[in-house]
Amino acid sequence: MRKIILQEEGQEMEARVTEIENRHQNQFKLRFKNGYENIFYTDVESGNWIEEDLGFTSLAAEAGKQLRPFLRSPFHVPKILTWQKQYINDTAVCFGFFNFLNGRQKCYQIYGCNRKYMYTLVDMDNDEWQISGSTLSVNEQFDTRLAHRIIRILSAYTANAE
Repeated sequence: MRKIILQEEGQEMEARVTEIENRHQNQFKLRFKNGYENIFYTDVESGNWIEEDLGFTSLAAEAGKQLRPFLRSPFHVPKILTWQKQYINDTAVCFGFFNFLNGRQKCYQIYGCNRKYMYTLVDMDNDEWQISGSTLSVNEQFDTRLAHRIIRILSAYTANAE
């Protein structure tokens, strides 16, 4: 069992560390002795640490310092995301993406508004899209409606770029 000691507001806090496998971000679940637990991960743009659902907190920054020895690659290579926020049928759709080519196929790494990697969308040659690399666990639901809305936005984005 891996443990770290954090200094938060002048107090020492011990936490158990569990790595969450993710090829696109450093992610760890921390469980503190007082019962608090949360997921901490790096922002792919800045490299700063984020506390899930709370954002860039001082606890996240301190956790990031203490988690450094557990990182497979301690060097941050920034990815600049293109952020989209649109309303479709009175529903806000907010996400960031990093696009790249894999052979002739256009690929888009999709990040939620919380800056957490969600999945990669691949624009296939036959006007269809493929989803890969999802980090959802078995207990989490895949939001197909959101994926379709993101694809709709990306389709318009790429059509305007050509």
